[in-house]
Amino acid sequence: MLDATSLRLAFSIAAFSLMLLFYFVTYKRTRSSYSLWWCASLLLFLLGSSLYLFDGTPSQVWANPLGNGITVTGAAAVLGGSRSLNEKRTPVWLFVAPGFLAWVIAIFDDPQVNEWSGGAVFLALMSLMLILSSVELRKLEVAYAWSKWPIFLSCSGLGIYYAARFVAFVLDGQDGAVFTAYFGTAVTTLVTLVLLIVAAFTVAAVSLDQQAQAIKLNAEKTGAQLDEAARVQGRLLPREAPRIPGYEIAGICIPSGRGSGDFFDWQATDRGFTITVGDVMGKGMGAAMIAATVRGALRSAVGRVTSSEVLASVGTVVEPDLAANDSFVTLFHAHLSPDKGLLDIIDAGHGLGVVVRADGTRSRISARNLPLGVLPDQEWASREQWLDTGDLLLVFSDGILELFDGRDDAFERAVYAARAKGHSAEDIIKAVRRLAGARDLVDDVTVVAIRRTAPVPASVLDEEITSPSTALR
Repeated sequence: MLDATSLRLAFSIAAFSLMLLFYFVTYKRTRSSYSLWWCASLLLFLLGSSLYLFDGTPSQVWANPLGNGITVTGAAAVLGGSRSLNEKRTPVWLFVAPGFLAWVIAIFDDPQVNEWSGGAVFLALMSLMLILSSVELRKLEVAYAWSKWPIFLSCSGLGIYYAARFVAFVLDGQDGAVFTAYFGTAVTTLVTLVLLIVAAFTVAAVSLDQQAQAIKLNAEKTGAQLDEAARVQGRLLPREAPRIPGYEIAGICIPSGRGSGDFFDWQATDRGFTITVGDVMGKGMGAAMIAATVRGALRSAVGRVTSSEVLASVGTVVEPDLAANDSFVTLFHAHLSPDKGLLDIIDAGHGLGVVVRADGTRSRISARNLPLGVLPDQEWASREQWLDTGDLLLVFSDGILELFDGRDDAFERAVYAARAKGHSAEDIIKAVRRLAGARDLVDDVTVVAIRRTAPVPASVLDEEITSPSTALR
C-alpha cells in the first residue's frame, strides 16, 4: 500500500488540477458562486495537505496546526458553496471561525512532538462542516434533482467517515489498532481523494444548474418589473373622455407584449377637444418610455392656439431625446371645435386616419409631415376636416394592418370590419377588441373613434364639455 506521504502528494496534485479546471472552465463559463467556492476549498485542501508533508521535521511545530486550520477552512468553503445553492450568504465568521479554532487548539497540544495535535477538535469540525454541507445539499429544489445526488452522497459519506474517525480517535486513541487500520492518514487521504474525484464530476453540472436558476430568477424578477411597468403605462392611458354633447368618443390600445410603443390621448381645452394617436418606432418598454415622454409633452402643450403650434412646442422638447435614442414617432394630432365639427389636423407620418361620412363615403387623411424626430425644426402643415351629423373619425395605428396580414387593402378592410359591427363609437372599439383577440398580435393595435351624433349649439357646449363620461378601454 502507498505510504501517507505519497498519497498526500497524489492528493495535492489532484486538488491542484481540479482547482484549475473548476476555475478556468466551470467558473469562467458559468460565473457560478458554487464553483468559485469549490475552487477556494480545493486550494485550501491543497495547502493544508502540503503542510502535513512537514510532519516529522522541525517545521511540524507550526505546519501541523496551520494545516489543521486551513483544511477545516476548506471544509467550511464546501459548506459555503452548498449554502450558495440555496441562495444563502455565508457570514465571514462561519467561514473563518472553525479553522481558527482548529489552529488554536492544535497550537496548545504539543505540535512539536505530536502529529495529531488538536486531533479530536480537527476531526469533529471536519465532520460538522461536511455534514452541514450535506444538509444544505439535501434541501435543494427540484431544479437540482439529478445533479445534487452525487455531490450530496460524497459530502455526506465523507462527513460520516470523519465522524467515525472522531469516535475511533476518542475511544481508541491515535495509536490504537482500529484507528490506525481504518482511519489513519493513508486510508483517509485515499478515501478523501476518491470522493473528491467523484464529487468533481458533478460540480460542473451543479454549477450549470445554479446558473440556470439565477437566470430563471432574474427573468422572473425582470418579468414582474415589466408587468408592473406595463400596468403603469396602461393606467396612464385615458380612462375617461370629456362628455361632449352631440359626440361619441372611445379608444383602445392593445399591446402585443409587455409595454406598448402605441398611445392615444384626449384632452378638453377651453376651445374644444384634442385627440392624439402616436406610434413610436420599435416595441417593448423602450418604446413605451418614449411614448410616455411624447404624451407628457403633448399634454403640456395643448393650450397652444393651433395644432401646428402644439407640434412645434412638442418637437422642441422631445426631438433631442428621439435623436439620442435614434427613434421617431408617427403622430396623428387634431383639435376638434365641437360646435362647428371642425378638425384642425396634423398628420406626422401616420397616414392611418379616415373620416367615414354618414352616406358611407370615405375621406382618408394622408400624411403631410414627416414623423416627429426625423427632421428637426420642420414646419408643421395642418389641414381641416369637417364632421357633420352622422360622420365618424377613425384613427388606427399600423398594428391594425397586421390583423389583415399587411395586404394592400388592409386599411380598407380594417375600416370596413370596424364599422360593420356597430354604429356607436364604443361598438366600433368592441369590434376591434374582438378582432385583435382572435389573433396573435405581432404589433400593438390602437384605435380611436369619434362620431358626431347631432348638432349642438355653442352655449350648450360651454356648460357641458368638461363633464366626464366613461370611455371604453
